[in-house]
Amino acid sequence: MASSMVFYASVALLCLLIITPVSTADLCKWYGIAPFCFIGNSCPDGCFKTLESNKGDGFPCWFSVKKHCCCPKRALDSIINKLVSSDQKKTLKKIK
Repeated sequence: MASSMVFYASVALLCLLIITPVSTADLCKWYGIAPFCFIGNSCPDGCFKTLESNKGDGFPCWFSVKKHCCCPKRALDSIINKLVSSDQKKTLKKIK
């Protein structure tokens, strides 16, 4: 039962990501500050690591690695906020 709910929730999230224009910056990002990439290279809560790299998206690391983290909850929250704010704008236009 629980695994089927997780499956359907994943499918719903995937559909939202496909049909709603959202930048990948809302979903995935490199963490780590070159050249000392151990600084700030942890994935935030609710995110998961997909890659590790000495360079990532910018300058190379002298120590440690950068981590590429994806945050589906953050992306979903961003999509919902955009949808809600656009609906609120439409409602305000109708009121005026």
